[in-house]
Amino acid sequence: MRRRPWIPFVARRWFGSNARTGPSLAPATAGIAVGVAALLCVIGVMNGFQMGYIDAVLDLDSYHIRLRSGDADAALAALPDAVAAVPFVDLRTLVANRRGKAAALRIKVLPDDALERDRSLADRMEFRSGGYGGGIVIGSVLARQLDLRVGDTLSALDVKSDALEGITTAMVELPVSGVYHCGYFDYDAALAFLPESAAGDLGRGEARVVGVKLRDRYDDERALSTLAAAGLSDAESWRVYNRAFFGALRMEKSVMMLLVGLIFIVVGVNIFHSMRKAVYGRVEDIATMKALGADSSSVRRVFLLDGAAAGAGGALIGLVVGLLVATNVNGVFDAVEAVVAAFYAAFGGSGRGFEFFSPDLFYIGDVPVRLSFPETLFITSAGALAAVAAAWAASSRVSRIMPSEVLRDE
Repeated sequence: MRRRPWIPFVARRWFGSNARTGPSLAPATAGIAVGVAALLCVIGVMNGFQMGYIDAVLDLDSYHIRLRSGDADAALAALPDAVAAVPFVDLRTLVANRRGKAAALRIKVLPDDALERDRSLADRMEFRSGGYGGGIVIGSVLARQLDLRVGDTLSALDVKSDALEGITTAMVELPVSGVYHCGYFDYDAALAFLPESAAGDLGRGEARVVGVKLRDRYDDERALSTLAAAGLSDAESWRVYNRAFFGALRMEKSVMMLLVGLIFIVVGVNIFHSMRKAVYGRVEDIATMKALGADSSSVRRVFLLDGAAAGAGGALIGLVVGLLVATNVNGVFDAVEAVVAAFYAAFGGSGRGFEFFSPDLFYIGDVPVRLSFPETLFITSAGALAAVAAAWAASSRVSRIMPSEVLRDE
């Protein structure tokens, strides 16, 4: 028998369901589509949150490379790909408002022209009021906790150590010149920026660090080698400085992909059993095809073609649905909230207060989504290959079907 004309024809007949051809693979196709779409949405939202946190950490705090010795001009001269180099002093202290309510705060003492030197810092600091210069810039959460506004005075504890006088403390009065909001709770609540001209003695004597930002933050290894060759070896990459934080994010993502990826295993097992049942139910047809000249590999190709069709079709549908939902996830939430409000209104109630991410419970506005091409390709391919692998495993019995035994019994 020639392979090409009859294999697609038989595969097409056996893909659907009826009394002769057995169960349909349409439910398996739908399962793969649901799995691919769900995993794309979950990974897209998780990437959105994680990359938002990482961007905030790198833009506001850790920089791409930290130099504990040297100066900003030397770093810029050694790294042609550097886009910013800012010296700063990082100190931790306690602050209080006029009524004595206190909070822990980390203050970064920066040059007066820090926002001109580092444009990404300026872009990340979305000022709710005021601006940078003349006083301390605090986060929106801290401003709300201490009931502070632009023009108010914030008292910061200054602790100094001297060989003769020992440890001395003093309260430094700092005017609030701006309130920023970056969307990362830890920074909005406990990170402030202070120009050197307004710092006075605060932070004097502390070690100065140079923060360097690269055009490509993933080019940090080469940048470290360049700095070492230029004699600036006391440098640290953002991967090392934030190792614990980024490691936790990686672990969270890996576990989530593993859990949601179990959908493909369940669907693969479903396809395996469906195919296995189809093989048992089509023993006579398989024996007849073998008697007419078809070999076992050709018959197995029929089942593999059905599995590939189920996998490719489900993966393609899931890809389209997943991308549509992921890129419009906030619109989906708004639509569901509107339906809930209409439902409550139909029964005489009010559903206006229902929100998926209420500001009273969550520190987010819109849900961020970021999908990368490698992850999208991997998820879609895994969904398609799960069906092919299940079909290949289920069709292994075809080679053990002997036409003489089956047709003799008939």
